[in-house]
Amino acid sequence: MIAWIRKVASCLWPVLLLTACAQMDQRPGPGHLTVEDTAVETGGRSDDAGTPRLPPPALVPPPAPTAPEKVYTLVGSGVPVADALFSLARDAGLEIDIHPDVEGTVTINAIDRPLDDILRRIERQASVRIRREGDVLVVEADSPYLVTYRVDYVNLARVNASTVSVATQISTTGVPGQEGSGANAGDNNSTTRVTSRSVHDFWTRLERNIRAILGAPAGSEESTDSPDVVPNPEAGLLTVRATRAQHARISAYLDGLVRNMRRQVLIEATLVEVTLDDRHRLGVDWSLLANSSAGLDVTQSLLGLNLNDSPFTLLTYRDDDMGLGNIGTTIRMLREFGDVKVLSSPKIMALNNQTAMLKVVDNLVYFTIEADTTTGQTLSLTNFTSTVHTVPVGFVMSVTPAVDDDGQVTLTVRPTISRVTGYVKDPNPLLAQGNVESLVPEIQVREMESVLRVPSGKIAVLGGLIQDKVDRSRKGFPGLSDLPYVGDAFAYQDNQVRRTELVIFLRPRIVEHPEVDARLADLHRYLPEPRRVSGGER
Repeated sequence: MIAWIRKVASCLWPVLLLTACAQMDQRPGPGHLTVEDTAVETGGRSDDAGTPRLPPPALVPPPAPTAPEKVYTLVGSGVPVADALFSLARDAGLEIDIHPDVEGTVTINAIDRPLDDILRRIERQASVRIRREGDVLVVEADSPYLVTYRVDYVNLARVNASTVSVATQISTTGVPGQEGSGANAGDNNSTTRVTSRSVHDFWTRLERNIRAILGAPAGSEESTDSPDVVPNPEAGLLTVRATRAQHARISAYLDGLVRNMRRQVLIEATLVEVTLDDRHRLGVDWSLLANSSAGLDVTQSLLGLNLNDSPFTLLTYRDDDMGLGNIGTTIRMLREFGDVKVLSSPKIMALNNQTAMLKVVDNLVYFTIEADTTTGQTLSLTNFTSTVHTVPVGFVMSVTPAVDDDGQVTLTVRPTISRVTGYVKDPNPLLAQGNVESLVPEIQVREMESVLRVPSGKIAVLGGLIQDKVDRSRKGFPGLSDLPYVGDAFAYQDNQVRRTELVIFLRPRIVEHPEVDARLADLHRYLPEPRRVSGGER
């Protein structure tokens, strides 16, 4: 029986498989269109024949013809302005109201000109204001009236002063022109000093310039006490009482002023210290850089017969595709001359003609001690007074950019790098008697101040500050190397002389609109990624 069931199942299994693989009849729903319905509606035509054609696009009608502008002719010499305007209004079919204060004459030769053109020409000759109210011309004397201008600028006055000076003094035992010794000491002094001063008082200077436009004489009581110019720096408002012609000049002046003062300059500076190898002991050869890379332009001025001209090296990188230089590429090229160490790479943005300062220093604290000894009958008393001093050690840079209309940037830059090279003892003998040691730090300062003109996006390089560093090390046998006179026989001294050159890269970039997605797109990688904050997170 079981065997018979197995035979029947083996016979039915292929039939079931064929039935499962057969395609089922899919009937559309009652809401679907059938082939028969489509054929009835289209009348048995093909699909392309049943597709309705799109109507042709409607053509834009030609503009309606406009009536030609009416022109008028007004010719006269020394004609009273009221009579000239009355005649012109009568020809134009307009009514006219003339204020009784209107006076003066005009000389005009206007032939077939529009009405507004003739009215503006009359306003420029006579002190009148003409406005049109419907079909009425209203003529008034151009008397002063108040207009409030908005000037968005910070209420701040800045004074920046910097001085770079070098003084040398050589003392002699005799006075020139006298024989013998023991005469009064003479001095040979040499002093070089460069003082830069920048005063930025925007609102005071703006008020003075507006009064000059109004014609007030400088230094008079009217220029200081007149209520014609009322500045409000806190609110950023400037109220001026002037005529229409004066308001036109003031408006043009303020437009140019606001446009220029809102310009900004992004200054990228990189300070690199190159430790020169034995092949380049005289410094970096900028001509090799220029010959080995396209797009570099070198201008170098060495010390010649004229000692008043300081040597400088100016390197400019031009990239026609991007319009920007690549400081990183130039630094890597400097590795050919020795080891390269980037001391600082600041980026600072400043407004046009505004001094910006960057300071990254450690304030080194040291003390100066004064000893005052009072001698009594039985004993002496010494009082020590210490004074705290601080000296900044690090990097300080001040820069003042000035932007031209042609994309040139004039920079007044002063980078300063200082570091501690050692300490010296205060030679006051009273301190030695009291076993008091006062150490004063020795500060090495490397700085330069220059005024240079660089195109926006180009790189300027200032180099040539070469110095020698002596690294002294002494190793020896403990105890024996410290013996006097013979200690050097048990010690090893190593004095290494290193020559370094300080190179400063500067790249100014004019930023009209300081947006991250526009001119500052290459700095976007330094910003943190945006993070979505949930409702409960603070």
